[in-house]
Amino acid sequence: MENLIKFKQTCLLVIFVAANLFAQSVYAQSSVWKVSKGGSYFYLGGTIHVLTASDHPLPDEFMTAYNDADSVIFETDLAEVGTPQYQSKMLQTMTYNDGRTLASELTPETYAELEKFLATRDIAIANFSTFQPWGVALVLSIMEYQRLGMTGEFGVDMHFNHRALQDKKAIASLETPDEQLTALASMSLLEPNQAIAMALKDIERLPDFINTMKTTWRNGDLNALLNIPLVSQMKVDTPAMYKALVVDRNNNWMQVLPSLMSSESIEFVMVGAMHLGGKEGLLYLLKQQGFKVEQL
Repeated sequence: MENLIKFKQTCLLVIFVAANLFAQSVYAQSSVWKVSKGGSYFYLGGTIHVLTASDHPLPDEFMTAYNDADSVIFETDLAEVGTPQYQSKMLQTMTYNDGRTLASELTPETYAELEKFLATRDIAIANFSTFQPWGVALVLSIMEYQRLGMTGEFGVDMHFNHRALQDKKAIASLETPDEQLTALASMSLLEPNQAIAMALKDIERLPDFINTMKTTWRNGDLNALLNIPLVSQMKVDTPAMYKALVVDRNNNWMQVLPSLMSSESIEFVMVGAMHLGGKEGLLYLLKQQGFKVEQL
């Protein structure tokens, strides 16, 4: 179970944030943008946090931005989220500590449906006895990504984190792991039975979603992904969670991104591409502040 938790931490909210998706252009070139004002600029890349080995090499534009950059900036500290201390903290956040159990919070029907699904994966439901339903939903989703061969180790973020360490480039983050964990805990806003039902439904359509996600991400056509039910329904069905996971974090990051223009170095900022598009996305917010945004 700890390996699953570590995987979640390094992949940064993959399935529920569906982390990777939006843009302005239908006929785009890549998921990397150059953000500039005057003579200063930085790069902003939309990432997929989990991929397979066969998804490499990554689109050339990512390497173009990386090679030109002096430093890389990720959503959070990827080293810290892999520590045993943080894993323990995350596990505590996802479990009950007040006597409640998974069985006490789910209806008998939902509990039976979950138990039936877990049996198809040779997992005893007793392993989740003290988990909060949203924690179960999250772990199940991660397990499915792993079952389909997708791991954080091959994701865009970890790939460039490793390269930056090897190349001795400076590494920074937009938020602390604790801040990210607070955002993640917003999934507890879901009604317990809804959390399980949504996870089981999403797992059924995950293979098709992954194929579409990869194709449109490589083409930079993140706008198309906005219409995929797994993505679009989150905003409609769970607006409070969407606000905590996406909107609020974007607004917080916008307190940092404009200041990069005052630096003499060139940064390559990488976030889940879901954070880029729409009127709540970073690209629009940057344009609103007078920055020029060019897609590579």
